[in-house]
Amino acid sequence: MSMNLFSSARYRKFEKPVASFVESPFVVVCIAILVSAWCKISALGSRELWLDETFSAYVANSRFGDLIRQVTGDVHPPLYYMLLWLWVRVTGDAQTQLRMFGVVLSIFSAVAMYVLARKLLGATFGAFATALFAFSPMLFVYSLEVRMYMLSILVLVCLLPVHWKLAVEHSKAIWHVFAYGVLAALLFYVHYIGVFILLGLFVHWALASSFAWRPIARLCAAGLLTLLFIAPGIPVLLEQRAGKADLGNALRLSHRNPSALSFEDSEQSLIKPEGMAAAVKSAAAMAGFYPASSSVLLLLCAVPLGIVLAGVGFLGLVKGDQVCLLFIIVMLTIGIGMVTLHSTVTRFMLPLVPLLVLALARTIQYWAALPGRRASSLAIGILILCLYAVGFFRQALIQHGRPWQNLVSAVQWSYQPGDWVIFDAEYSQVPFDYFAEQMHFHPRENGFPVSVYYWWNNQGFKGWGGPVILQSDLDQFVSILSASKQKTVWLVLYETNYYDPQDALLARLRQLGQATEIHLPPDPDTPKSQDKQTLRLVRISLN
Repeated sequence: MSMNLFSSARYRKFEKPVASFVESPFVVVCIAILVSAWCKISALGSRELWLDETFSAYVANSRFGDLIRQVTGDVHPPLYYMLLWLWVRVTGDAQTQLRMFGVVLSIFSAVAMYVLARKLLGATFGAFATALFAFSPMLFVYSLEVRMYMLSILVLVCLLPVHWKLAVEHSKAIWHVFAYGVLAALLFYVHYIGVFILLGLFVHWALASSFAWRPIARLCAAGLLTLLFIAPGIPVLLEQRAGKADLGNALRLSHRNPSALSFEDSEQSLIKPEGMAAAVKSAAAMAGFYPASSSVLLLLCAVPLGIVLAGVGFLGLVKGDQVCLLFIIVMLTIGIGMVTLHSTVTRFMLPLVPLLVLALARTIQYWAALPGRRASSLAIGILILCLYAVGFFRQALIQHGRPWQNLVSAVQWSYQPGDWVIFDAEYSQVPFDYFAEQMHFHPRENGFPVSVYYWWNNQGFKGWGGPVILQSDLDQFVSILSASKQKTVWLVLYETNYYDPQDALLARLRQLGQATEIHLPPDPDTPKSQDKQTLRLVRISLN
């Protein structure tokens, strides 16, 4: 049996009767993309930037030379930040303008997705896959984020047709090999999870070619080109990993030091029960179960999706279908990446979405071509599309809190000249300053024990963390504060489970004067189980 089942005439023959059901698949695609884009644009101001997004805004507002230095100390490659830097120079750095960059990337991704899906599945089922892509609830969330995830999706969707030409259709064109190397390198420069995606693509290429000499030679050429193009980024990657390892080692060693006030080790391993639960939740979100408001609803959604996913496994592993096999291989290599990076976060699974919707559409197409299965297959396909659309529109209608804007407003309302805003976690100064700048509010402030900007610029930027803080740092900080004859201190508490799990700074400041916790509106986006991550504001009137 040929490994490329799409060369079979019966799947192409099935396009005509289905096409009569939908008069023009292209019209369906246009409607899906336009509705999806309209909902995303309407939601640009529906949620405020969260911590990592404000860092993106901070980097984009830096001088270009500072951007390179800051990115070298981060844990992500530089390409997205460079493009965002250019975007901000054209549009500005307001929240809606920043989010619009991700929405534009998502629109381009959907258009590229239709070109890819039409090539692999034909017009009708290509339109179906594109509609699933446009109404993916997970993509709705991340297309609004001021982060690199939608850019990685766009690059991957542009890479896949070139991969198909070379790996499945065995193209001999040299320019395809060159284009492959360029796009593969771009994937690396957007997000390091791209390394594991490329691993999956190369494994699929080797299997699809049955290890024949000429396809393997082209695979090696593409791999060498990719290595050549990513070579300038490897020193940056190594420096980032070394910086993160140094900080992690210092924090782990600090737990043995009784005078240290260090981060709590919250790393989730996939082999631990809580890590496995987080990984399952991430996988469910990627597959389209997200969001589900109850266990019963989740189970109801799981039935049709589970059936089709079982079909994906059958087609890929038993029938050797290339679309489903590609999805399975990349899913496994991304899983390896998550284990390697000790991460269970949903966003690492985001690149699987375009491959998933292709595999789902491919499975529906296969079933619909079987005798007597047309009606039931189309019904399941429509049901899955409805589940995606319901999840998509539910995401669009969710009411989000504005914790940082509320906190800045609370400080601004009662702030007096000479007051001092202090941040228990150094990095929380970044989101505070972003929203304060948008509100034209410039208070006197400092991080604990130093400003985050001083630490980044003078101690060498080593990522979002901070130095290991000792009891002596706390004593010196409080001593300086007492000598400054301050009257009022505003203490911002954020993610104390990482930075100051014992609330040591707050306890010392309570000894210096009267502390009053300022009531802030509850944040609906923060689960009750994460109280230690809730943003809090305490006003201390010093004696």
